[in-house]
Amino acid sequence: MGRVRIGVCSGPADAALVRSAFSAHDLHVVIGAEQHANLLGGLGGGFLRLDIWVDDEDADEATALLADLRGATPDDTAFPPDDSDEPPDDVDDHELDNRLALRRGTGIAVLTSLIITFGTGHMFTGAWKRGLTLAGLEGLGIWYLAHGVAAGGLLVGGSIFLDLCGALMRLRSPKPTIPTARIHR
Repeated sequence: MGRVRIGVCSGPADAALVRSAFSAHDLHVVIGAEQHANLLGGLGGGFLRLDIWVDDEDADEATALLADLRGATPDDTAFPPDDSDEPPDDVDDHELDNRLALRRGTGIAVLTSLIITFGTGHMFTGAWKRGLTLAGLEGLGIWYLAHGVAAGGLLVGGSIFLDLCGALMRLRSPKPTIPTARIHR
């Protein structure tokens, strides 16, 4: 007994609707990343793909039910129109990998810079000395705030802002390319 993917939910609310409709028809459904999307709230649909998985033997009935929920005929695809495993024709695999790596790196840099702070955005991008310097400035700002110096807040906020901006600039800057090896005869 295996599972097949029959569609994609547009967000946590759509996943709850699909889950309840399938439950009412005694169809077991698994919606991938549903709990993670619920944890992230409104951001979940933008970062996570909510695939709908059902048992092999229930695939036809589940596809028809999903099409009925979406107001389509069962022959129509249950996937959104832009959901394709194939990249667009004008994008090669290397460029697509670079775009995905940039998106993933940007998300990690923003989260580390704003949540963990202390220069971790720069540390993620490989600029350890700058990251440690920003961590020191933020620590100094916290020390100033603890001793009643209002300028400490500027140091803390400024170091977090510089960490975020610097990390994003490092991620988006062009990487040096290594020359292609050639044989000269």
